[in-house]
Amino acid sequence: MKTFLLSFLTFVFATSISAQSVKVSWATTHQTMDGFGASTGYVERNPNLTPSQADCFFSATNASCDTGNSIGLEWIRIQDSEDGTSTPDLTTLRLAVARGAKVFISFDFEYSFTSANWPSMTSYIIAKIQYLQSNGVPVAYLSPQNEPENNSSWTASILDQFTATSLVPGLTAAGLSIPIVLGEDSNWFRVDYVTPCMNDSSCTPYVPVVAGHAYGSGSVDGFPAGGYQCCTTYVPVPSSAAGKRVWQTEVNGGFSGPCASDSGLASYDPSMTDALVYAHNIHDFLTVANGSAWMFWNLQAQTAHGSPDCNDGITDSNFNPAKRFYAIGNWSKFVRSGWVRIDATASPASRIYVTAFKEGSSGNFAIVAVNQNSSPANVNFSLSGFPSVASVTPTLTSASVNLVDQATASVSSGFSYLLPANSVITFHGVASSTPSSSNPSAPNGLTAAVQ
Repeated sequence: MKTFLLSFLTFVFATSISAQSVKVSWATTHQTMDGFGASTGYVERNPNLTPSQADCFFSATNASCDTGNSIGLEWIRIQDSEDGTSTPDLTTLRLAVARGAKVFISFDFEYSFTSANWPSMTSYIIAKIQYLQSNGVPVAYLSPQNEPENNSSWTASILDQFTATSLVPGLTAAGLSIPIVLGEDSNWFRVDYVTPCMNDSSCTPYVPVVAGHAYGSGSVDGFPAGGYQCCTTYVPVPSSAAGKRVWQTEVNGGFSGPCASDSGLASYDPSMTDALVYAHNIHDFLTVANGSAWMFWNLQAQTAHGSPDCNDGITDSNFNPAKRFYAIGNWSKFVRSGWVRIDATASPASRIYVTAFKEGSSGNFAIVAVNQNSSPANVNFSLSGFPSVASVTPTLTSASVNLVDQATASVSSGFSYLLPANSVITFHGVASSTPSSSNPSAPNGLTAAVQ
């Protein structure tokens, strides 16, 4: 009787909410994705992972993962330790690479950046990359300078000249063909460090990616200043970078609280409220900046200041996941490198955000919906131009559920679903010419409302 009453009340509540409409268009495509990732921390100082912990971060399946749900990160970012012949996180890097992750290294030269130093800087970059690669860690991309605005001797023009006249020739002479990432301003593209290179035929062919960090001085979603500046609240990607891929290579939890006195970070917040800030950030990065790779600052929360942990990890200092770990996983586990973002109604109602993706050859697709509201929201998803789809599987992250599959929802030309309050949910399935068998859920997928 209690189960029947709960189901009846859920149905009445759902039907009393005016449904919002989202159109997802199979044939209208945007950027090709490069994936999601996180960093090993400042000067690579995180403790090394165990194999099971590495599964949690980097495996696309749940094999032996401590948390029970892995998130399939495809990138591990290194902020260089400034030692060309050692890497404190070598074990972690090897474990990540063994699980299919790619390595992006960002250098952080702090001394005066003059042309007299360019040969030694180039030699250092080459030595570090060769050291990593000789130890089983191939480097996929490099950035010659992390947050160049923090070193007054860097300018966009000098960054162009260094890249074109020293770094590229040095890499070529060493037999290294590694694509270069430029920018990485801490405040997104507040300072344009990329246009001189984009306009330089000796530089731009070697720089397929421009990047920024998502920090700043504003406040979004009630989040402390410094935690969100990507894409909409500061400046757009420079027009000179048209045709380049756009990455967001660093973001973390703001500048307030006990951690601010020595690390400039907010105290560790594992809540769903915090996770929804990053879900909104990812959505804007994808739909406004048309970005292809999104990276959180740190795998593990910083502990150098003592207790409490800082809000710069997707797990705490003991590798216990925050809710943002799973919210990021609503994209990273399903939306893989090589997938393409397809058109979807980006925000059908206030504080509801939708992105959609496909892998064309297999027919796999994923639709990620964020509901930042404190009440459920009924949404009608119409699938325009899709090959035949029989059902979708919703995978939910909420205050009580961590990236858990829900009952499948049957599909005709679309489907309706009641998005739980304060949640991120990924609808994934396969579009094919022949309908697959389905396991229909309750009407309109309403089982999710009781989570």
